[in-house]
Amino acid sequence: MLKMRSMMGLFGLGLLLGVGLSACGSVSASSKAGPTVTIGYENAPDPEAVAIEQHYFQKDMHARVKLIYFSSGPTALDDLASGKLDFMTTLGNPPTASAIARGVPLKVIWAMERYTTAEGLVVRKSSHINSLKALEGKTVALVEGSTSPFELDTALKLDGIPLSRVKEENMSPPDMVSTWKTKQIDAAYTWVPFVSAMDASGGKMLMYDQGVYREAPIFNLAVVNASWAKRHPSLVDDFVTAEQAGVTFYHKHPAKAYQDMGKLNDISAADAKSQAQGLSFTSLSQQLTTRRLGLGNTVKDSLVTKSLSSAAKWLYQTGQISTLPKNMAQYVDSSYAKHVLRASGTQ
Repeated sequence: MLKMRSMMGLFGLGLLLGVGLSACGSVSASSKAGPTVTIGYENAPDPEAVAIEQHYFQKDMHARVKLIYFSSGPTALDDLASGKLDFMTTLGNPPTASAIARGVPLKVIWAMERYTTAEGLVVRKSSHINSLKALEGKTVALVEGSTSPFELDTALKLDGIPLSRVKEENMSPPDMVSTWKTKQIDAAYTWVPFVSAMDASGGKMLMYDQGVYREAPIFNLAVVNASWAKRHPSLVDDFVTAEQAGVTFYHKHPAKAYQDMGKLNDISAADAKSQAQGLSFTSLSQQLTTRRLGLGNTVKDSLVTKSLSSAAKWLYQTGQISTLPKNMAQYVDSSYAKHVLRASGTQ
């Protein structure tokens, strides 16, 4: 899924591609006249999955729309930087913050959801790992450059556990599941649906993102190539409209929405509903509050800006980026959500 989830050195192009997380092809493309808009996405049991299944991007965007699936975010950010992607969604704040530090021209335009219990640390029941302290000397599979090492490192620091005492092994979420099933790993930090699969196969959840919410809030974010957005502002509005349509459908038709989420994520509607409970979704009007993007002078104090700033500090302190961006608020742009909300007549 998310997730999520590019670093100087580790975040360089060669190693980014070496992460082993690549695009899996286009889900659909419309035949409308106009420019071609390419949207990268990751799987998640959320309203965007509904928007994809209901073809809202094709319906609401005045363009030919191409949707491309990525199993994680870092690789996709190179495509965003090169112009191969116009939008990328379901990005965690660490890879987004890293991309900003690398000079990727992006704007955060939609805070899709905040993680509560949809991402966390799963351990094998038979491993006798019953606390974070018990991870000392053990290996935890996670996705470098994603939210997972950010959250795990934050939790270890809060518990006074030296980071050097826990070995972190870079692994794609699908590989985590397969190696878990063959009992090659006993602990992994990742997101649904992958963490759910391991939890259901002899695992137990040791912690969730919610446990370090105040120090390291985690969002799924949608970003746009900033240069492209300047040339096509109305298409960015259309993108936001499609995202909001998915949220509206979810609230009006939850049963069908869970079916759509399940279909896109290749899980049952019941599993989609269960996994979605670990995410706090965001409506259009909520985007403009400080609990999400903020508006005008409040953007600098918004939770999304805070999430990017805290992620950037962690990346810098751990040597994963060489430059610490000074003003994260300039990369958070709620103006498109404001335009769409005003046009809807509900403001």
